[in-house]
Amino acid sequence: MNIELTPADVRAARAIAQWSQDELAKAAGVGISTIADFEKGTRRPIANNVEAIRRAFAERHIWFTPNGPAVFGVVVIHVVTETGGFDLIFRYMAAEAAAVQEIVATFGKIDADHVELWMDQVVTPELRAAVDALVVKFGAALPQLNKLKQKIGLLTDGEYFLMLPGQPASTIDRLAFEQYLHALNHPDAEPLSGEEEDGLFARLIERYDFTSPRTDRKTVIGSGAQPCVCRFCHRTSDETKFKKVAHVIPTALGNDHLKSAEECDDCNEYFGQHTEPSLIAMLDLQRVFLGTQGRGGTNGRPKLAFGRDSLTHDGAKVVIKAYDVAKGEDDSVEVTLGRGARQIPVAAYRALVKIAVAVIGAEHLPDLTETIDWVRVGSHGDRPLPLVATATIELPSNPSAQITVYTRKEPHDRLPHVVGEFRLGCYMFVFALPFSKRDAWNLIGFFDDPDFTDTFRHYFAAAQWAHVDLSGTSPMRIAPRLKFVRR
Repeated sequence: MNIELTPADVRAARAIAQWSQDELAKAAGVGISTIADFEKGTRRPIANNVEAIRRAFAERHIWFTPNGPAVFGVVVIHVVTETGGFDLIFRYMAAEAAAVQEIVATFGKIDADHVELWMDQVVTPELRAAVDALVVKFGAALPQLNKLKQKIGLLTDGEYFLMLPGQPASTIDRLAFEQYLHALNHPDAEPLSGEEEDGLFARLIERYDFTSPRTDRKTVIGSGAQPCVCRFCHRTSDETKFKKVAHVIPTALGNDHLKSAEECDDCNEYFGQHTEPSLIAMLDLQRVFLGTQGRGGTNGRPKLAFGRDSLTHDGAKVVIKAYDVAKGEDDSVEVTLGRGARQIPVAAYRALVKIAVAVIGAEHLPDLTETIDWVRVGSHGDRPLPLVATATIELPSNPSAQITVYTRKEPHDRLPHVVGEFRLGCYMFVFALPFSKRDAWNLIGFFDDPDFTDTFRHYFAAAQWAHVDLSGTSPMRIAPRLKFVRR
């Protein structure tokens, strides 16, 4: 339910929190005049400031109900399985505390009023029965239990999983828990990483956290909390619609599962018309040769026109119909195609950055306001952009494009605040998110900077990199020339 904040609600919530107007303004990151004018009823804050005020109170366990602000308890359990992790968040009022205590105690023990959650959990018929009983008893009021039952249903008897009191604090902690769980379930197997790999990634893990959402199963970015807030225009579901399915990565690049609950219909339509087509066109050849499945005819595989020539993938092989074909002296075959789909280089770069912004942790968004303005409306177009690094690397096949986002932990003079890694099959693109408030320079040449090469050692151990300038603003159509060499 969308509860519109009123001046009276904010005054009452401040009283519960025992905050002054100045303390609320600091906690929410807004000006004190914003709070004062709102409480007097002379000016309503813009939508993102209203949400900042909500979040500030939520951190004090104060939520807004139809009857005004109320204090809730919160229990957060982070569940780790070998296929990924997820959060169980239970918000409850005093009268519901005993129910939540009983739920948590199913995975630990109660000693008087103290509840202890055990980290190591193992699936047994008894545990399945206990979870079934919890769903019957509390599932209507706490639907998160249905998600827990579903996830446990995917595990086999005797399989371990972990329950943690909140998400791991850092990438180092997360990897440690994953390695620990792997050792529990595979006691005779080799460790997940050896000394050589540790050395390759040690500096990276020390300096960056990272997220890489899965695209092989349904994954939704955003909590779905009401009202929804768009990451790109900052409007809420009270001001715009969130009815369309917002794919984080375009479906033409194989993604059918990774979606966002934090992208409004207007922004979704804008990206689909103005930025994503250029990224798709830039990857047309790669899509054909990989047989990437999207939607539509030919079983969703690309069927592309290059002037009067065409490229298709029939599910087993690439089919080329071309008029300009020549045989080389080395028994090679060269095919020159007509001009392909229209693309704008800077639009492709904006589309890459949009994907990264869609999945990055919400705590980083305040530092990326100028980045988001550039992605959404093309602001700051007069500022220089760093090159995008690209390489071909042998990676495990995946039907969808993938995104990994690295976020710097501490201030650094040379390392980018946010680095994106976009992959489509064996084709990889590494790019920096421009215009972050946490970057002290324009990032031109970041990829070859000694601090970057020392931190992202795995890139330089695996491939030879080329650099692509995607700052161009003029439309272009590329006429590819393909060379096939007999093996």
